[in-house]
Amino acid sequence: MTGGGVEAMGGDIRVILVGAGRAGLVHGRNLASGVRGARLVGVCEPDDATRESALAELGCEHGFADPMDAVAHDAADALVVASPTFTHAEVAIAALKAGRHVLCEKPLASSLDEAYAIRETARSSDAVFLMGFMRRFDTGFARAAERLEAGDIGEPLLVRSTGRGPGLPPQWAWNVDLSGGLIAEVNAHDLDTVRWLTGQEYRRVYAVGRARKRRDLSERHPGFVDLVTATFEMSGDAIGLVDGACPAGYGYDARVEIYGSEGMLLVGDIRANHTLLVRRDGVVADPVASWRTLFAEAYRAEDQHLAAVVHGIEEPRTTVDDGVAALEAAVATNRSMAAGEPIEFDTVRG
Repeated sequence: MTGGGVEAMGGDIRVILVGAGRAGLVHGRNLASGVRGARLVGVCEPDDATRESALAELGCEHGFADPMDAVAHDAADALVVASPTFTHAEVAIAALKAGRHVLCEKPLASSLDEAYAIRETARSSDAVFLMGFMRRFDTGFARAAERLEAGDIGEPLLVRSTGRGPGLPPQWAWNVDLSGGLIAEVNAHDLDTVRWLTGQEYRRVYAVGRARKRRDLSERHPGFVDLVTATFEMSGDAIGLVDGACPAGYGYDARVEIYGSEGMLLVGDIRANHTLLVRRDGVVADPVASWRTLFAEAYRAEDQHLAAVVHGIEEPRTTVDDGVAALEAAVATNRSMAAGEPIEFDTVRG
């Protein structure tokens, strides 16, 4: 990649947003309000009302109902893929084959076969493929990674990552075959965090999951859980612990503890800010309401990174391999929950 900073960018890359749901609109609003070196030119969304609303809000010129039309359109240099998980493979593969750059939201795909197909296409394409793991662009998480790299806490021995959402994901995500379940749809960031911060690959997992709050959904969707905990053995003997819950009810909760041979790091806070109300009758803090507010700046940095990588200014900070590794961990976790026993990753990887 060449140097020179963002000011060295030439003309804007033209970006089409695929999927105008919650995550999609975060990216869309960032790109519409100003990401240096990029310009949002279109929205692809199958629901007519949602598409028209997004086009009006974001001020886009081109609207599409079919993502293949968006891929083929001559106004597209790059696509942000934020559509439902089960659509990712078709869209990403077509875009990469057409030479379109891709920023793909997590999880990478709904099956490992699809994920491996995306990986094969990305490796043979000249286009950029970035995985949407926004924690890597959050200042707190990035600082923890810097401290680990500097050896400030010695060797990382254990990483504990918590990810809990206040409400249920969209209804299609209740179907484990389409979404990969709670561990993929909600905790993909935690799975990436453990691997990223330890610098090690997954080796073995034992997981337990339950449908404790929404047993009714487990009756309709086999494999559905709203509570999960997983213990991972890593390739360098570190231990990873991931716990997830959705709906948690009390707020959005993303916290990580890294225990090292010479100290520990804590990242994240359930409090929305650093303000505490202290009265005689108790102490009150405002909870984090949404990932969209907690990681707002991280998402903006991620979208800026897309432009910088395409313009040759920055090296990719996420790759298709990161997406594949997180999905392998999700699949292994689901298999362990179903079997009630540990799962070796060698039996999962293709």
